[in-house]
Amino acid sequence: MQKNADLNPHVTRRSEKDMPMTNSPKSGTRQIGRLAAMLVAAAVTLVPLAAQAQRKSPLADAPAIRKRFELRASRLEVGVGLGSTINQDFYHSVLFNGKIGFHLTDWLSISLYGGFAVANLETTFQSDVVNSLYGDAQMNHPASEPTKSVAQQPLQKIKWIFAPQLELTPFTGKYSLFGKLFANYDFYAFVGPGFINVAPNDAGVPECQENNPAQGSPQQYYCGTTGTKIGFNYGLGFHSYFNHWMALNVELRDILAKLNPSGRDTNADLHATTADLAWTHTFSLAANLVFYLPASPSISP
Repeated sequence: MQKNADLNPHVTRRSEKDMPMTNSPKSGTRQIGRLAAMLVAAAVTLVPLAAQAQRKSPLADAPAIRKRFELRASRLEVGVGLGSTINQDFYHSVLFNGKIGFHLTDWLSISLYGGFAVANLETTFQSDVVNSLYGDAQMNHPASEPTKSVAQQPLQKIKWIFAPQLELTPFTGKYSLFGKLFANYDFYAFVGPGFINVAPNDAGVPECQENNPAQGSPQQYYCGTTGTKIGFNYGLGFHSYFNHWMALNVELRDILAKLNPSGRDTNADLHATTADLAWTHTFSLAANLVFYLPASPSISP
């Protein structure tokens, strides 16, 4: 084969320089150089980042908002206003409200609420029920069914509501109207015991007892719920601040207590007694104009 290659002038003989075995040392040197360059670049990039990660940020322990007006913390809140029950069956009670409270922190406070009935307005439901009954002059009616006047006598009216409460304020902020008017606000929830004082429409109605003594007479079917009942007080509230010392306060409240708004035999045992009292929701909506003392709030760091 060698002789044929020497005799044939058209056969190109490869140089030993082009053989792969002779190129491997130089190629390996270039690869090592590239790897070293990559390691140097990685070190230049990662070392400063690691040093920066170990350094503590000056904002690490800083509050979310600096120089914030703490509109509630360590301030006394006093307010008055008007309210109304919103779910009464027979009478809507218009209430004159009073409230006083102290904010222990910017999110926790204790307060006292009082609502005093200045009017009790007949509901449409009461009118519909009374108009469906027998008139007083009609004699032929069941003894267990009252006449129009007798039906109205034991109907329950609210005299006053009193409620100490613990308030938790998780949401505060600021809102704007049309990008021109700005005001602070907060939402809070409250809970505590509730006291509600009630009386029948006619003061002459006998008070509900454990046993009804009026056996065999029409009076055995009704009695009056009288006095103060203890229950639960809970609800939601809202403040909208006009400035740093005055705000509008709105509260939706429920007093859950054992009552008998109709004053009638509700358990169908043919006797109106204390056994006819049931857990009853008394919802009310109150709006108060409240003032804060001291007039200037504290400012956070």
